[in-house]
Amino acid sequence: MDEHETLFEKFWETSNLDRFNVQKFSQKLNAYDSDDKELFLEYPAAPVPLPSTLSQINKIAKKRKSDRSFSDKQLSIKELGILLSSFYGWNGLEHRGYPSAGATYATEIFCIAFNVEAFSGKVLYYDPEKHGVVITVGAPSWDKASKSLNMSIEGTPNMLIVFVTFPRRAISKYGERGGRFALLEAGAAMQQLSLQVAESSKMKGVIVGGMHDKEWLRTIGLSHTDARIAIGYLVGQ
Repeated sequence: MDEHETLFEKFWETSNLDRFNVQKFSQKLNAYDSDDKELFLEYPAAPVPLPSTLSQINKIAKKRKSDRSFSDKQLSIKELGILLSSFYGWNGLEHRGYPSAGATYATEIFCIAFNVEAFSGKVLYYDPEKHGVVITVGAPSWDKASKSLNMSIEGTPNMLIVFVTFPRRAISKYGERGGRFALLEAGAAMQQLSLQVAESSKMKGVIVGGMHDKEWLRTIGLSHTDARIAIGYLVGQ
């Protein structure tokens, strides 16, 4: 392990969440005063007005929202295909629907299927080249999985989409800054999925930022690799 990887590992370990330190994380959230948050910068001069335009992408973005309430309706294979097409290599593996520094594509997509047609109770890996899924291992029930998400949810979501980053892919090219690029890539992939959900009249979802990192790596079967849990997304009807 070189110096760059060591520094990145220190950052990752410091921000790790597990069942031992999650209480401290929750206390931090509860102590946060949302009424006092800064949402933009203010300057003395008034902004120069710009023409109001509502492009197709803006029409979709306008509908984007977070929703933590789900029904028990099953997610169809067709809907699964629509969701995961967010990560497809439309123009080849180096030209997917979201950008990646140097086309290193450090992000991999896994799905924990709770109530999905033909795949319930399975962990799925998404193949961005063939637009298909590989069943890897069995998935935990929603009741068990929810205990490792640190989030209050109403009902049962169809699926947890897990964004897994392999930072070494970017670090090997860009050194220490590659770790930042890998996280930016995961964020870009998340936005692609969020817009896909927003465009649907049937699906909704919410980002999960408090996953117990190492526990989910074990669940997916990647605990003995350099993989890192970047973020999750619960989707349902």
